[in-house]
Amino acid sequence: MLKIWRSAYSRFGLNTEFPDDLQDETVTAEKSYSDAVLKEIAAYGFNAVWIHGQLHHIIRHPRYPEFAPHDRQHLQALKVLCARAQKFGIKVYLYLQPPRAIPESHLDFWKAHAGDGGHSQKLCGDDGKRFSMRSLCTSIPEVRAYIRDSFAELTRQLPELGGFIIITASEYPAHCYSCRNCRPGPVRPRKLVMDHVATDCPRCGKREPEDVVVELIHTIRDGVRSSSSEMQLIFWNWSWSMYIDPPCTAIIERLPKDIYLLADFERGGYRKDGTFINEYSLGYSGPSEQFLETKSAADKVGIRVLPKFQLGTTHELATVRSIPVISNLFRKAEYVRKNGLDGFMGCWNFGNLLSTSLKAFLFFLESPGALPRSQALHRFAAITYPGSDPDKIVGAWELFSEAMEYYPFTIPFLYSGPQNHSLALIPEMGPLSGKKIGRSFLPDERGDSYVDSETAEFPLDDIIDRLSDLASIWAKGTGLLRETLPEDHIDLGNALICGAAWQSACNMFRIYRMRKSWNDSMKAEWMNIVRRELCVAESVLPYVEKDPEQGWHIEGDFYSFNAGMIRKKIAVMRKILQDGVPSIRS
Repeated sequence: MLKIWRSAYSRFGLNTEFPDDLQDETVTAEKSYSDAVLKEIAAYGFNAVWIHGQLHHIIRHPRYPEFAPHDRQHLQALKVLCARAQKFGIKVYLYLQPPRAIPESHLDFWKAHAGDGGHSQKLCGDDGKRFSMRSLCTSIPEVRAYIRDSFAELTRQLPELGGFIIITASEYPAHCYSCRNCRPGPVRPRKLVMDHVATDCPRCGKREPEDVVVELIHTIRDGVRSSSSEMQLIFWNWSWSMYIDPPCTAIIERLPKDIYLLADFERGGYRKDGTFINEYSLGYSGPSEQFLETKSAADKVGIRVLPKFQLGTTHELATVRSIPVISNLFRKAEYVRKNGLDGFMGCWNFGNLLSTSLKAFLFFLESPGALPRSQALHRFAAITYPGSDPDKIVGAWELFSEAMEYYPFTIPFLYSGPQNHSLALIPEMGPLSGKKIGRSFLPDERGDSYVDSETAEFPLDDIIDRLSDLASIWAKGTGLLRETLPEDHIDLGNALICGAAWQSACNMFRIYRMRKSWNDSMKAEWMNIVRRELCVAESVLPYVEKDPEQGWHIEGDFYSFNAGMIRKKIAVMRKILQDGVPSIRS
């Protein structure tokens, strides 16, 4: 079974106007994947890792002599990594999104290749700077020949690779329909999951986006197969709903038969309360209706399906070691095992710290015999925590899963809520400044307005009520763990940090609600919330100190909270309560 993971210490790389290709993961991963890291990944039970690359940084081609000035460094680093990984039974997979768009400010390139340009769009780079990028148009036969030849050469030069993981829809621009919501000309008379934005490519604008995507997939496949009949090809269906309604049958039925379809396991599902799940989720076990429809469409045409998970953490709470909803992990693993799937991809570029959650998933996946959920949970608890009470541990896990049913799951809340950094946010009083808190997954300056996390589905009062219920039920679970695990156990600490984050987020939303219509009569209640928040911070600080990777958002490579930030917050809150300071904005 193919079990794909990645190191938490390998950097995905940044999308910027003037990138340094020698900082790409295809160069740096050789050092970040030390023998110790590879050995530990293998010990957990994984047999593959994926790393991010850019085709035009790795392989030279006569049509575009500007590309791949450091191809030897990329190829040599990959060869070294593949050889070292093989010692531990691990294969390396390259994750690519070809052909990545080129910034319009690269004037010499576009002067030489103006006729190859397609859709243009302006975007914000990972460094916060806005710039325009232009696609290489894959409706041009010569551009497709470049892609086909490059994959053929890459496969020929790196036979040690396990294979390729290819995405054809992304936040990053690539082909002329790859940008978010891009569709041809007028709105078509059919229900679309996402609003359309017309492409400005004169060639692709006359075509359907699914036709462009299918053509690109076959171009890549043909290039690889011209050099190898064995190299594995995995095509990911992430956000094909930008092109055509799920389950995207018009793409699936035209896929090559010798590839794997990687399908998101939770996206496109509904929680028991009717909440729509359109992101990775640990609080929702899946499989989603969309996944099941996708697999059914693939089964009909003989395409093998691999599920895409995030088994450690998700945007639900991305800055902890793991979200320990072990009973939900059982349900995910049970589906893979019962349906005889050939493997899975277990993480994205965050949420990939090694943890007991991963051990649990692989245990449930590979244990001989199909034990019922309760028995499987008890057996895993007894093996993992010898000398502890399995009933209490399993009881805690069940409560954690129950608590997550109250999570206010929407994309705005996931991406713009304070839950990832609430433990470091210092409460203020008085009217709001209006500055937004920023994106949860990047180190934006943190403002005091959470307006972007409010939705019609989950308005502010509902968010507060749900977080309160979540935190209350979670606390019952951590109470059970405390009765049976040592105080210094890393899993107890992790669960307590999760619970503190839920309670802290609830407190910060309560303060936000007060400050939206602030008057001085609210000071007493504001001070009461600060007292409660001080208790949260003081109680969680020792556990954050013992586990310094807590609070680290791996995707943005920054700390949303850490022991130093919490100590600073505690000092400020103690002073507020001691002196009655009316505002700490300075």
